[in-house]
Amino acid sequence: MITNAADVAYLALRLPAGTRVTYHGTDVVSHGEWTVQPCACRSCTAYTLSGRAAKRYELYTLDGKRGPLVHVRHTSVTPVVSTDEMGEALWATLPTKYAAAHLRKELRRIFPGVKFSVRTGQGKDRWQIFVGWTGGPSRTRVSAVAAPLLAQFGPGDRRRPRHISVTVAGRVHSGMPMVEAIKLDHK
Repeated sequence: MITNAADVAYLALRLPAGTRVTYHGTDVVSHGEWTVQPCACRSCTAYTLSGRAAKRYELYTLDGKRGPLVHVRHTSVTPVVSTDEMGEALWATLPTKYAAAHLRKELRRIFPGVKFSVRTGQGKDRWQIFVGWTGGPSRTRVSAVAAPLLAQFGPGDRRRPRHISVTVAGRVHSGMPMVEAIKLDHK
């Protein structure tokens, strides 16, 4: 259920057509790298023709051929950050543990009374944040809070996260979060 204008803006498609993404949705067979286009199924087309924001993608192969999935949720794809974009972001980075601390504080502020478990990954998952909670807000509402740590999807093909600051143990840490993915587990 969409509860406010921020949710509507979040649900609108943000990735330009042809953006390279990693699909991590429910169809495990299709996990991997694809490009996205706005979904052109009958219901999505009718939805956008009525003046509403598009909310779903279609997957295409990297060489532009139509893939196996249509009507893919925005939360099931993560943009692939190019080497150039990653190099530009390195000048003011914020380690994953501080990005997790920032996300924990934001979740507590926006959803008071809900207990969240926010953890950073280990080993090969060290650039990921894992968020778990029981009851309370939907995955979409939590995704709306977490998404800015991954990227701002503005004009053009720039997909850098916004600069954030967080105070941990009395010390201010700031920069662009180095987060590869945020995994949500709503029980």
